[in-house]
Amino acid sequence: MSNNKDIELIKSIKKGDVAAFSQIIDMYQHMAFTLAKGIVKNLQEAEEVTQDAFVKAYKSLDSFKGDASFSTWLYRIVYNTAISKLRSRKPSTEDLESKETIQYEANYAENNMHRLELQERKKVLKKALSNLKEDDAFILILYYYKEQSIEEISKTTGLSVSNIKVKLHRGRKQMQTELNAILKGELNSIL
Repeated sequence: MSNNKDIELIKSIKKGDVAAFSQIIDMYQHMAFTLAKGIVKNLQEAEEVTQDAFVKAYKSLDSFKGDASFSTWLYRIVYNTAISKLRSRKPSTEDLESKETIQYEANYAENNMHRLELQERKKVLKKALSNLKEDDAFILILYYYKEQSIEEISKTTGLSVSNIKVKLHRGRKQMQTELNAILKGELNSIL
């Protein structure tokens, strides 16, 4: 969706056109829900986060200046709302760096990923992604699934570019470890 179309809808909303906000919701609800679910990893909480994010976006629409695209602005609200939900749910997150990567397992996972059919790949990737730290999973989703640049992710999350690069590196490393574990388990169950 073009940023110009978003800006026109936002102008209409500010003039009191509630139907225009319904159009915004229709355009971005799937994206918002996907991102929220990637962070909170719970269907009901993701729905709550998505609803809360749209309410916050509506209430703070006057603060949208148009410097970045509307989707980036909305990503930021969804991200912050989901992180707030996590903080209220649990006091700490687990340290992902505690797992070591073994080169043999990395090669094994890579070879087996090429043999899986597309549907099976998606299932395995989703399972591995759900095991990642919420921040790392969110950044990987933005980078690979939503194809945002590191600079856009920096704007969305409020993290520095160098911090995003570190999180992407760690996220890839952890993703590899998770994929190795999943695929090794599948092979053992076959044998």
